[in-house]
Amino acid sequence: MRFRRAASAILLAAVVAGVAAAALIAEQRSASFAARAGQLQRTWAHDLAVGVPASGIAPLRAELGAESPRGGWWSPAWWTTDGSSLLARLDRDTASVYASAMSAARGRAATALAAWQGEVSTERAWLAPAQIAAVTRWSADLRTATTPARLDSLAASWQGRLALARTTVLSAQREAQQRQLAAAVAAAGGPSGLLATAGQDLSRAQADNLDPGEVPTLVGQLQGQIARGAATAQAAGALYGGLQQLDQLLALNDQLNGEIRPLELLADQAAAEGTPGAAGFLAGYAAIHTAFLAGRDDAALAPLQERVTTLQSQIQSALAADRCGHDVGGGKVITVSISLEEMVMYDGGCVVNATPVTTGRPGFPTLPGSFHVMAKFSPFQFISSYPYGSPGWYPPTWVQWAMLYDYGGYFIHNAWWEAQDAFGPGSQDEVAQDYASHGCVHVPTALMPWLYGWTPIGAAVIISD
Repeated sequence: MRFRRAASAILLAAVVAGVAAAALIAEQRSASFAARAGQLQRTWAHDLAVGVPASGIAPLRAELGAESPRGGWWSPAWWTTDGSSLLARLDRDTASVYASAMSAARGRAATALAAWQGEVSTERAWLAPAQIAAVTRWSADLRTATTPARLDSLAASWQGRLALARTTVLSAQREAQQRQLAAAVAAAGGPSGLLATAGQDLSRAQADNLDPGEVPTLVGQLQGQIARGAATAQAAGALYGGLQQLDQLLALNDQLNGEIRPLELLADQAAAEGTPGAAGFLAGYAAIHTAFLAGRDDAALAPLQERVTTLQSQIQSALAADRCGHDVGGGKVITVSISLEEMVMYDGGCVVNATPVTTGRPGFPTLPGSFHVMAKFSPFQFISSYPYGSPGWYPPTWVQWAMLYDYGGYFIHNAWWEAQDAFGPGSQDEVAQDYASHGCVHVPTALMPWLYGWTPIGAAVIISD
């Protein structure tokens, strides 16, 4: 009996000791968890204070509240877990949130610094030496900043200084532009000189059917200021700027005008040679010419430059690819198209040269047909067979090179009185300028020495409508 009582006492003592030991472990776990959780809360408070966004901390706090073991130290929950895995995960996530906040803030500061460096690079001439030197100091500040708040403070400071610097630079640039504009106006002859230039430009624009833009209005404003005896600097500056734009439009128009005539002659050459695609080239030129005549401003004329270049390249490529194989007969042959005002020279069916020409004027046409060179003269004097005062009369005229191809008095010859760029379509109708011939074929003087030397007696001359 005594033995049984002793065994029961021992068992009871063991149970009590086990419970006490478990309670001690649970108490230790609960206390350790609470201490580490408190440290996390302090870390989060610190991180928020140094600029970590609340949106990054809030989920961590929610996770701690939701997943922490429940109950006091006596709770059975502490017998199976110490919460260390949760705390370790939250420690890692806290460090990650802080690193992300630092990275984002450093990126914002670096962007602000890069913007300032760009401003220094492009606007150095307008900045004070101290502003330029600040870049080195700011780069060091960026490297040594250790909190998001510090980085954001640097970014805000730099952005503010950048805005101020840009305001200062723009103000200085405007003042410099005003000085330059005043100097330009003075160099243009002042208000009176600008008005004289405007009158000339407006006349040119009207003659070429171009839109003068704001120039007429600006002219009226400047004239009004002068009439009232008011200050003219602003109105003169505005007119100067308007004239710059109008001058650019006039220059573009002149450039295109100088390019379109050669393009027409190139398309005519392709048609005279029977080059594949020639009809399309003529249509392309006609479309460009129509658009040029209708175009009144930069928006309409500027695209024509590319169209001219493209069509020119296409025609030149086609002419190069189709140089030989023309069915014009053997040997040296000269062909003339009256409608195209174009001469092409062949040798063995291959194109050797080509040129725009001028054929007979109305009433004195160049006759189509097949001929051959009968005689060559250098120099040669033409004497009119018509009486003085009649429409067909002309004074005795010497030319340097002439080749007779028809006994009716029809020659291929140079015409020194005809401008180099006057040959080609339309030149046969230029009666007022006395360019057109009385039935002969005029060749540009610059080419005629070569043609005269290249052409043998007996060479075929084919003239077509």
